[in-house]
Amino acid sequence: MNPESERIEELFRLFIDGSLTELQRIELQGYLTKYPELNTLYTELADDDSFLLREWTDFAGFKDTKPTAISVRKPYFSFSSTRLVAGLALFFAVFAAVWLYRNQTGKIESLARNERYKNDIDAGSNKAIATFADGNLLVLGDTSEGLQSTGTSGVEFSEGQITYLPVKSEKSGGFNTVRTPEGGQYRVILPDGSSAKLNAASSIRFPAFFGQTQRVVEIQGEVYFDIVSDKARPFIVNLPNRAQIEVLGTSFNVKAYPDDTVIKTTLEKGRVKFKAGEDKLLMKTGEQIQLTTQTSNPVLLKQKVALDAETSWKDGYFNFENAELKTIMKEVARWYDVDVEYKTQITEQFSILMLPRSFSISRLLELLELTGHVKFIIDGRRITVMT
Repeated sequence: MNPESERIEELFRLFIDGSLTELQRIELQGYLTKYPELNTLYTELADDDSFLLREWTDFAGFKDTKPTAISVRKPYFSFSSTRLVAGLALFFAVFAAVWLYRNQTGKIESLARNERYKNDIDAGSNKAIATFADGNLLVLGDTSEGLQSTGTSGVEFSEGQITYLPVKSEKSGGFNTVRTPEGGQYRVILPDGSSAKLNAASSIRFPAFFGQTQRVVEIQGEVYFDIVSDKARPFIVNLPNRAQIEVLGTSFNVKAYPDDTVIKTTLEKGRVKFKAGEDKLLMKTGEQIQLTTQTSNPVLLKQKVALDAETSWKDGYFNFENAELKTIMKEVARWYDVDVEYKTQITEQFSILMLPRSFSISRLLELLELTGHVKFIIDGRRITVMT
């Protein structure tokens, strides 16, 4: 509850049981001046009790408000009807919370767009950090200008992409890692020619040299793979919770963020085998496997899904259909690198179909506001959500 509404509730309780001190009386009268609706509500509530109404009228009219002395407990009235006292106290507790909330959100709704959207935030971009097997770091951006001068070898750069050239010697040990921050994405071409596009707040770790029997990578976050077929060397993706994907040549999306409760693997083309402990499932085109990660007994679920809704991010689009707002805002938070705060619970579902991820955050939020179910405030890098 809002601290101010909690204080009003406390003062009303003291008034009802006749325990207001002089200072508390002045404080409550101050709230009546600030929120005149409180007086109107009380009068409507107490119109069937002439004694209670008379005492309140005198109080709310601020008669004889000049304090002469401060008393520890100066009763204004008292009565023995505990049921009425309890009922009134509960009523004012509820009113203080609800009315003040509506008052605040009403003020917010009346604010002009430029007041609610104090600043705008650009969309994410191509950026990442590459850690090489020798321990060197490289900051990656939209362009490759100046990257070759860092002394790195065995890699090539193009816009939003780093390509790791094949290594012929097994002596080239160690692991390479590419990691995107929130608000970043990047494409990685692996030594075997396979492609891995990283969404925001994601990472991929892979050996500098793929062995002769298999190609193994490890990921966190969301990655879209397009795997080069090599029947002699299956491609293995290691996931959190000891889950694993085995492929030969295929295209698929994996979503495995540490703060999500479900790992999702969506197959766009080809066939893959998903393993979780002793459980194994084969996937066909258009299917998705979900693995719960925060239960004592993880559950595997396979189902048909709309591919666009799961993979359109790699092509530069948001695509949500009948999704909970928190699901959408979690993606928004990662892509725009913002914090999201909720002032109220919103149960409605929303649809955003093929909306460019290049839009600034204000354009995205304005479209959500058109539903009439939600309002936003942008303040710095914090988004406040309310009705």
